[in-house]
Amino acid sequence: MSRRQKKRMMRLIGCAVLMFCAVILAGVTYLYLGTQEVRAQENGRREEASLEQALLNVLEEETQEGLAAVEEAQEEEELPKDWNLILVNRTHPIPDDYEVELKPIGSGHQIDARAYEDFTAMIAEARSEGVYIYVTSSYRTMDKQIGLHNQKIEEYVRQGYSRSEAKKLAAQVVAVPGTSEHQLGLALDLVSSEYRGLDERQENTKGFQWLKAHCSEYGFILRYPNGKTRITGIIYEPWHFRYVGKKAAAEITRAGQTLEEYLGAKPVFEEEETI
Repeated sequence: MSRRQKKRMMRLIGCAVLMFCAVILAGVTYLYLGTQEVRAQENGRREEASLEQALLNVLEEETQEGLAAVEEAQEEEELPKDWNLILVNRTHPIPDDYEVELKPIGSGHQIDARAYEDFTAMIAEARSEGVYIYVTSSYRTMDKQIGLHNQKIEEYVRQGYSRSEAKKLAAQVVAVPGTSEHQLGLALDLVSSEYRGLDERQENTKGFQWLKAHCSEYGFILRYPNGKTRITGIIYEPWHFRYVGKKAAAEITRAGQTLEEYLGAKPVFEEEETI
């Protein structure tokens, strides 16, 4: 082999060695960077998990504090324990152990069995005087209340309100699940035969006028009177009647009070809420 050929061979071998070293170095670098990236991802996941747990802890603490505050407020109010006077509104949810025996009143509707006789007597007396009153809503399950509440929220969202505004408005029209009197079996939505809409025009009907004058005689009250939203948390509803028993109904009606005022409970809102 000539000297020139030997030199060329040496150059080729040198280039091959350099290329081999470059490949080895690149591989080592890749593995190192990959390991670092994996470690960084793992650290990131750990940090995210820690943050999520911290947020959950804060949320749990706030929830417990909120529940404790509600329970403390209820204890301070010393509300009566009578079944017919149980207060349910946005600040007084239905007790977890609440149970009710229901009795059918026709058309798929049900009422607390203890209020059945007074209710049927009231409807019968109205009919004897030529006034026909119908039930459009009575006892509701939790699932039913959830569906109605969510439906009202979506209705406001379609009208252009933000979701937070929609939730706020919906809560004044359809009670938040767990805070509806309909879930007690003591509340009824009643309409007159000549107009069955659930709006303020109901107050101009014969049925409403008769109920306003006589419902207390049978243990019922107009639960959400006009001008009392700050106290009850619910808009004026001239169709929503609640059974409280004859004695309480007579006293509440005579004094022009809401159930909250009669029981000495705090208003739902400290001030009138606006959107």
